[in-house]
Amino acid sequence: PLNVRSTAASGSTVYESSRAVDEYLQFHFASANELAPLVGKFLAKEVLQFPALCARECAASAPRKGRCLDIGCAVGGAVFEMARDFQEVVGFDFSAAFIDAANEMKKKGSRKYERLVEGEIMEQLEAKVPSGLDRGRCRFIVGDACDMPALKLGKFDSVLAANLMCRVPDPNKFLRDMKDVVSEGGTFVLVSPFSWLPEYTDKKKWVGGYRDSRGQAVMTEGQVANALGPYFRLVETKQMPFIIREHQRKNQVGVSCCQIWKRTSQV
Repeated sequence: PLNVRSTAASGSTVYESSRAVDEYLQFHFASANELAPLVGKFLAKEVLQFPALCARECAASAPRKGRCLDIGCAVGGAVFEMARDFQEVVGFDFSAAFIDAANEMKKKGSRKYERLVEGEIMEQLEAKVPSGLDRGRCRFIVGDACDMPALKLGKFDSVLAANLMCRVPDPNKFLRDMKDVVSEGGTFVLVSPFSWLPEYTDKKKWVGGYRDSRGQAVMTEGQVANALGPYFRLVETKQMPFIIREHQRKNQVGVSCCQIWKRTSQV
């Protein structure tokens, strides 16, 4: 399989690497002590529970607990967490390697992975699906966030897109299509650090993060409504922390913007 240094590298092929799968298994399933044994004591516990935090926002905001969708689900951590509350949870990702790992986690409940300790020293751990949830409620498929109608998944009471928007080639189309997958009265939970990079998204298609012709800063947070159109109403905005471990003494700490949107009546 393709191997790269780290998911901190740029370019879409990084998400098909075995290293990326291992890093995301750690990100989604590691305990607080496994994820950040050294730096963890200096951080709020919420920083170490990103997939669970995302799942809780979906459960808390959804009017019904029927169907839930995770777009860009990676290896499935949030999907399994959402199965605590929703009757059916679908997760899709453009990376076949991620979906293969998620389906293995669904089937077996665990999967071994390697992580970097220091230099060239690696250690093996085991990712485990949390106990007390029904893995049978979860379904994982390969799919394109910029071509959701082609998946014919129907509509959902809650839709999550976590740390995805700034990694798709056409984020405006992605947002415009949201009206077709969120049920009327349902919620769209958009979580993003707004880390725009030309390796993933052509600058002409950035939702924000640039200056307009008058030199005014165009910030992403205020521009999402334009792309969603009249089909959604902003309910709440909050901050969502996360941490990605590179090795035992180096971690990426970020704070994503979490926007909760309610699907309004047909226009």
